[in-house]
Amino acid sequence: MQPEYVVLLKDGFEQYLKCLDSDNLQPSTELLPFDFDFLKGRKWHAMGEWMVSSDLRELTNLLNGWSWTLVSWHAWNNVMATNSDNAAWEISIEFVESKAHECLLKPSSIRDTFTSVVTNALHQARLSVDGSYEDHLEGDPTPERLKPLNLSRKQKEKRLFRLASFWPESREFLDALEKINTERYTRATYNYRNLNSHTIGPSLGRGYTRPITRAVVPADELVPMSDGTFKLVTVPGKMVPSYGFGGLPPLDLEQGRIANLEQYELARACYLEYRRLLESVVSQIPMAESAESDA
Repeated sequence: MQPEYVVLLKDGFEQYLKCLDSDNLQPSTELLPFDFDFLKGRKWHAMGEWMVSSDLRELTNLLNGWSWTLVSWHAWNNVMATNSDNAAWEISIEFVESKAHECLLKPSSIRDTFTSVVTNALHQARLSVDGSYEDHLEGDPTPERLKPLNLSRKQKEKRLFRLASFWPESREFLDALEKINTERYTRATYNYRNLNSHTIGPSLGRGYTRPITRAVVPADELVPMSDGTFKLVTVPGKMVPSYGFGGLPPLDLEQGRIANLEQYELARACYLEYRRLLESVVSQIPMAESAESDA
């Protein structure tokens, strides 16, 4: 490693540590607490309390981890803004791109995580308050189909909405869930998550990707006119490959951070709605005998 490169990285990291002392880094909200005592002392079905509490703990970890990574990303963006283009590029490769990549994928994954966690929680709560409710979820194995059915994201969300309909107070949470990872975020980040997960996505900061495009389009042909000219006419029922120049522009790191910060704030609001819903639902589960005697 070249000595000047080492010096650049050391200087950059010292600037980063100073930036972390700033009060203007986002998000500025405090980390979510791990106060789950409201789950205790109830007559949960089977191992419901342990399942719900462990899932809630991991969901809290994910939100808190995302929050800190965003703070770190913001600090590094501030460092890069005070350096030359070449120095900023080196700093980005070493310290920033991995954090940005992690954050940019998070809205999609956290929406799926909410769907899974809340489905399990509401299912266990329903089992704990309704003796006629069957311990079965859509997609579970059946005698006719011994393997679990792999549901799509839409199917899983529809299953959650049906399950949540038992509790009218779930409406605020469901509304909050639908605001995460929408088409607006996809456009703002140049479809970063989908393209990077399945093909080649936009680069971060600089550099175009996929300069040559391929599409299958309706075929055209030149048809002679009576005045000696030609007219381009679409050929009915015929499609042909078409190649051309295109290219995905790079995603600006500050533009991406701001769009991702908005998603984090939506996810945090969704988490708080889930906590309110869960506390309401759990309050309907009868108290355990030991908890009643202690009271």
